[in-house]
Amino acid sequence: MAKNTLFNFLSQNESIVQLPQGHKLILDFNKSSQHYYYRIELPIEEFSIKDQGSMYALDNHHLSVYENENRQNPKLSQYHYTAKFISQSGERYRLHVYFNAFDELIQNIAFERDTADGYKLIDSTNMRNQLIILALRHTEPLINNLRQQHQKKIKNLETHYKDCDQRLLKHFDSEPQNTTEILEITEEACGVLRELLPLIRSSSYTEALRFHEATARSLKKARTSSVELMTSTPSTNRDNHVEEIAEEVSNPQDEASSHDQAAQKEAKASHEKATQSTKPKVFIIDKLAEELKALDTQFEELSKAPTEVQAKKIEELLAKTYEINLTYERHLQLKDLHQLQKIRRKLQKLEADLLPSLLFGNQFELAALLTSSHHLLRAEKFLAVALQTGNSKLLDFILTYGDIDINNQRVTVFKKSFASAVYACFQEDSASHPMSECLSVLIQHGASLFAPDNKGLPLVYSILTGDTHPLRKALFMNRARTIESVEFFKKLNALLRVYLTRETLSIEDKSAIESDLKSFESQLENLQTVDMEDPSSRFLMKRVNHLEERFVGAILSQLRQAPEIIDLNKKVQKAAAMLNSKLSKHQLRQAKIHVSNHIESLEKVLAKIDVMSFGFDFLKTKAIEGLNNHLELIQKKSELLDIQSEILRYRNRKANKNYKDLMRQQNVLLQEIKELEKENPLMQDFEALDNSLEALGSLEQTFKNLNQDLQSLKGMSDLLNQFSIIFSFSKSTTADSPTEADEDKENDEMLAKFEKEHEDLIELMNKPSSSL
Repeated sequence: MAKNTLFNFLSQNESIVQLPQGHKLILDFNKSSQHYYYRIELPIEEFSIKDQGSMYALDNHHLSVYENENRQNPKLSQYHYTAKFISQSGERYRLHVYFNAFDELIQNIAFERDTADGYKLIDSTNMRNQLIILALRHTEPLINNLRQQHQKKIKNLETHYKDCDQRLLKHFDSEPQNTTEILEITEEACGVLRELLPLIRSSSYTEALRFHEATARSLKKARTSSVELMTSTPSTNRDNHVEEIAEEVSNPQDEASSHDQAAQKEAKASHEKATQSTKPKVFIIDKLAEELKALDTQFEELSKAPTEVQAKKIEELLAKTYEINLTYERHLQLKDLHQLQKIRRKLQKLEADLLPSLLFGNQFELAALLTSSHHLLRAEKFLAVALQTGNSKLLDFILTYGDIDINNQRVTVFKKSFASAVYACFQEDSASHPMSECLSVLIQHGASLFAPDNKGLPLVYSILTGDTHPLRKALFMNRARTIESVEFFKKLNALLRVYLTRETLSIEDKSAIESDLKSFESQLENLQTVDMEDPSSRFLMKRVNHLEERFVGAILSQLRQAPEIIDLNKKVQKAAAMLNSKLSKHQLRQAKIHVSNHIESLEKVLAKIDVMSFGFDFLKTKAIEGLNNHLELIQKKSELLDIQSEILRYRNRKANKNYKDLMRQQNVLLQEIKELEKENPLMQDFEALDNSLEALGSLEQTFKNLNQDLQSLKGMSDLLNQFSIIFSFSKSTTADSPTEADEDKENDEMLAKFEKEHEDLIELMNKPSSSL
């Protein structure tokens, strides 16, 4: 499991971390999971959850931050919110809401009742919104505060380490060299790095720590040797003393256990170091001198080599400095350490100069090789350059290798300071400086779009509600994380509900937000009906998404937000679910094939027509007409299947008045369905229309000469607005078909007629409209 950097920050700063008034930090141990965790007790407030006449009063609540983080196990996410309630009858309940390192809700909430056999999960669907609002209200401000302190601590430690490094450079270059002061600064640098490494996910400082620790051991040995020479201490005791000192220095290997290559190099060096005791000291010293000289020569050659060669070889030479330091640490004198430090610094400087050169030259594959310098990417200047130039590839590289807390890293763009890169994208986006590509990269790396704007609303709200917002493209490029994500809409809707509780909100603003919230809830309901486990459903969704992005993205968004369309869509969804439960798997599969073919024909037509030119009002009117037609068509097909099932009950019985009535009802429904299909947008012959448009060759000529054909386009927007419904299928099977007729002659005749009509019905149900 990965280390939890937030836990490590709290552990290191337990006595000085700043918490809001009424909060309390407590280190605890979970006996069942055998993990330490920090519990942040939250202030008690009067709060109750209502659910169908029941009421649950908040008893206490806290935030838990565990020692280790496991993204595959929600119970070991980076942190989670826990609240305990007492019902009116005195029963006790517990709520868990889990969040990941990007502050995203990572699974459905868990609301449990305390029983004699432990906590048992209960259905909390009706209370979900209230429970999430409670969790978000108490976690977001607190976590944001802690993350800011966390980032400030990292910056302070990095600054401290750079200061140590500069002082070491000064002391190593001074004459005479002061071993005691150099050792003190080296140990100070080790302490800073040991404190820094647990706070970051990057391993770029690990090798530096190993180098400094080996240097410290060599310096201690050199200082001890000098004292022993003056006191004539036997060499045997001297060697034993050096070994004891080396053992006292902590090994950072646990913090970098995932870096096998580095560990192997250290093991190799340790083995060579152990075998040196069997070799003459003069031989070892000569060998050390040869290696230092060879390393210096290799650097000189590398400094004159082409850029590509430098990028591929520089890490190898840096690793060699670490290897020499570990291998010969028992025999390194101050002059040897000076030379080794000098070579290492020259290599680091060459790499630090090479990194920006490669990045700004878009040579990202080579830049990825410079692992020892990737910690430099946390410097604000790199992030600023990527945003100012709109270089999305550079931004992607920085976020991949820089270990940046993208939601809390301040950045200055065009001399203006922003709380995060997401804010910069929103405020600096313009026609001359589009930021949608950069925002897309930020979303891919976990940047939150829910940070508050100047009104306190989530930033993404303006994209979703604005007319053709220029940053909408970033959402289209990350559909799975945004507009096609159930969790995305769950959190957005919860935040909007929290915002609506503000007492200072005007009536106009409240009404507008409530209207938008209703639209978002409708989209969430649609997403929750999608069977994303089915490959054919995922494929159709991609096809529909492509049409939306290419042809009618902006207008379709407005259509979906129209209150009349939202209400009709809900009715269609409910009716479709009822119909689908009566269809077989084969029928559903055939329906998807029909729809896929229909989409292909439709795309050819749309490529020749400017749908947006019809105007919003016209499309809205036609969409409502199409939805009403579709709703009625679905309802009648569902009713027809019910009647069909009733008719089958008379298979081996004599026909009576009820049977005849059912047959008459079936005939009426079949006729009504045929009439409705004539007006249904999904029943239009787009292939024939495409052929007509192709023959005429131009859009202008089409409008002049094909008025009759264009009438079939009146429902095109309706069709686009309905495609998402195809994913609401259930997996139920249809009723069995009749197998034989009754002996009675009259019954035989009626059943024969019925069987013919039943075949017509099956063919009818397999048409594209059955997919909706």
